[in-house]
Amino acid sequence: MTSAHTSVPLNNLLMCLSAGVLASAPALATGQPPEDNKTSLPPMTVYDDSVYAELIEPPRMLTELNRDALQATEMFDLNGVLRSQTGLMLNQGSGQMMTGLSLRGASGSGQGMVTLDGVPLFGNFAGLYSLSHYSLDALDRITVTRGSGGERHGSRSLGGAIHLQTRQMQEKDNFLRVEGGSYDSVRGAIGSGLTTQAGNFSAVVGRSDVFNGISQAQNGSERDDFGMTHASGNWTKNFDKGRLNASLYFVRSDEDIDGPGFVLPRRTIGWVDDKRGRLSDETWVAQLQGQYDLTPYWNSSLQFGFTQDRQKMMATLIKPFAMTSQLLMLDWKNTHRLPLSTTNQNQALLVWGVNTQHQKALNTLAGQTVVSPNVRGELMLGAWQWSAETRIDQGDTYGNHQVFSLGVNRSLPQNMSIWANGGTGYRQPGVSELMHPVFGNPNLKGESNAGGEVGWRWRPLPQSEVKVSAYYQNYRQMIIMQLDSRTGTTRANNLQEVDVWGAEMQSEHRWNSAWESGLNYSYMHTKNPLTQLQVPARPEHQSMLWNEVRLLPPLKLRVEFTVHSGFWFDAANKLRAHSAPRINALLKYQLTPKTELYLRGENITNERTPEIYDFNFNGAAVYLGLRTGF
Repeated sequence: MTSAHTSVPLNNLLMCLSAGVLASAPALATGQPPEDNKTSLPPMTVYDDSVYAELIEPPRMLTELNRDALQATEMFDLNGVLRSQTGLMLNQGSGQMMTGLSLRGASGSGQGMVTLDGVPLFGNFAGLYSLSHYSLDALDRITVTRGSGGERHGSRSLGGAIHLQTRQMQEKDNFLRVEGGSYDSVRGAIGSGLTTQAGNFSAVVGRSDVFNGISQAQNGSERDDFGMTHASGNWTKNFDKGRLNASLYFVRSDEDIDGPGFVLPRRTIGWVDDKRGRLSDETWVAQLQGQYDLTPYWNSSLQFGFTQDRQKMMATLIKPFAMTSQLLMLDWKNTHRLPLSTTNQNQALLVWGVNTQHQKALNTLAGQTVVSPNVRGELMLGAWQWSAETRIDQGDTYGNHQVFSLGVNRSLPQNMSIWANGGTGYRQPGVSELMHPVFGNPNLKGESNAGGEVGWRWRPLPQSEVKVSAYYQNYRQMIIMQLDSRTGTTRANNLQEVDVWGAEMQSEHRWNSAWESGLNYSYMHTKNPLTQLQVPARPEHQSMLWNEVRLLPPLKLRVEFTVHSGFWFDAANKLRAHSAPRINALLKYQLTPKTELYLRGENITNERTPEIYDFNFNGAAVYLGLRTGF
């Protein structure tokens, strides 16, 4: 192929949403708009890993958000678009603070849970990332993969991963975007592209300020400010038989934070207002990648990657500290594409290489190196598509571990297909999980898993798709942030065994030229079989329903409804988080072909139910923005 609570019971609400999609199935089959009456081929997902074109579509649930999909939401950072993804839980705190991430139950830090241009990013600590640091204006694409077996994208995380690609612009793509609104927020970004004989150059710079943010502490009253500067660049040069690509991303944030203190009503340690609390975070991500066609059927590529994250923090009851984490990566791949017939119906692909990563925490002189030979094969025989891959992690700290995965796709009539996969995974802790002065745990063990997935995909119309999957995973020594309900302290720790099973559905449909909608739903049950307790911060139900309607030729309305069921804050299942339905709305007016004015409302239902224990959640907010090209 080519490259707080709600008066409506949550279960009833989710059943109604699901029933609505099922009821629309006949419409999917017969209610195509007039402009779609032409006979057309089913759409093909395009994969471009900036190294080589993939042969087959991965046999797993995968979501790709391109530049148009990202811009349609007019959100400013990753928090806004990732909340809609099935199987992915975002535990967000107040304002622009870090966000807890888990995908199909597993999290990760520094081992590929989030990557930028193929380079793993460090989390602040176990499973917590500053998603606000990555502006959507600086990205071309976001790909969410689910399940283990991520060698195709260089990820070692067990539940899946989020892959970001920096923006590559042409000269006609120059843009300026500014917005302001609630909490005295002001944001802006500008980007430009340039094409010369030396290659294609792209650059995006931006600034975000929140001058009157809400208190991080749930019961606090002090206003916490936030400021961030980001800049990114991308360069690409194509040759007759090869290609060079380099990218750089820089972000620095400075913000007021709250800190630990004694909460009298509970008589435990909790998060309280702290006028001395400050946090600064500076991140650099750089990569250089080259590829060359040694023969018509042999492509070799080499990528150098570097990540550095430096945090400085002070609070009244925490000794001031500075922590710098670095990652160096070298990835060598060789791809052999073999035609097995005179047509493209039968093909084979063999990929082999070595991925090497070295992590270190400069302030503690702690470091670890992993060398991972890997091989992957893909085979397409008519309607059947097969894939197999294996990797051997040779670590100087956690020893050697071999993992594998197998998958199959089968095309069916009526633009349908089914898939199945299974395999194992392993991830050693990142240095930020081990050595963080407040939340780290140097005694963490590596986590592993085994399981599988089956799924069904149907594309009844060119702009309609339904995907359903069911999966099971057994985790050993799962790494999570554990809250002690007795003391209120939080620290990274291992859970000896966890069973995770669930189901996911993704659907979208264009009803006519003026109306399109989608529904995503996921069910996930997590249980520690040794204690029969649920894993914290993993809700059973999540759903997102969106509709986009063109009211007038220049006027468009988009409404998004998201909801998750209640979950436990702590591993002992003593502290309960309630369900939280929230609505976002976007009204966009097209002034000229290159200029649009928009009004965006976030959490307009003012649902303040916290998602991280003791931390606030932003209330209703409204932002007015302008985007223009030049």
